[in-house]
Amino acid sequence: MVGEMYMNAVIFDIKGTIAHFRRPDTTVTHLTYPFITPLAAKGVVGAILGITDFTTKDKVGIQILKPVRTSVQQLSLLGEKSTFNRPTTIEFLVNPAYRIYYVGEEYVEELYNKLKNNASVYPTYLGVAYALTFPKLKGYFKNVEIVYNECYVETPSVVPTPAIKELIFEENNHYNRAGGFMKNYLGERQFEKSVSYIYEKNMKNIKFFYQPNNEECVVANIEGEFICLV
Repeated sequence: MVGEMYMNAVIFDIKGTIAHFRRPDTTVTHLTYPFITPLAAKGVVGAILGITDFTTKDKVGIQILKPVRTSVQQLSLLGEKSTFNRPTTIEFLVNPAYRIYYVGEEYVEELYNKLKNNASVYPTYLGVAYALTFPKLKGYFKNVEIVYNECYVETPSVVPTPAIKELIFEENNHYNRAGGFMKNYLGERQFEKSVSYIYEKNMKNIKFFYQPNNEECVVANIEGEFICLV
């Protein structure tokens, strides 16, 4: 494999008892994405750094560390003036855990310095304020190779569908597709582009032939482990 660019990477884990990453196309019942979204992962980074309207060209990769499980509950949410209760059905992720690969040139070193000191400017949470999480540093790597040529990849991360030239199906693997993840945050609550993912519900590695996609989705070689980034 031939890499054309090198970046730095910091890896950290987040987990909790519940999580909710709301799909914006759901109204009466608030459904969740099956795992943390790339923008929510960047939101955690922004909270750690103390940047309230966090925008960056740094990229993130996501690894699911526990099987995807959901539970639906009905909650009473207060109205704006706190004068009435509004019963709302919400789908939660149960005992979620993720490994976040944060790769780039803008905020990696600053993030590493915060994580190694167990410091965070604002509270970090898994999609909703009542789902607190406490990030744990797992590693920091300099000069990570970004792979741009077509190649065979085996990865523990979720895989953006634009990166897949051919998916290699394996017996007893359970592949799922999740779509509609917002990809880029432009600031001031403006977004552009969306991305879909393939993931294996029991956290098995995914094998595929990778096709470069104009830097929309890239693969990083982190200490011999290949991670898909958006």
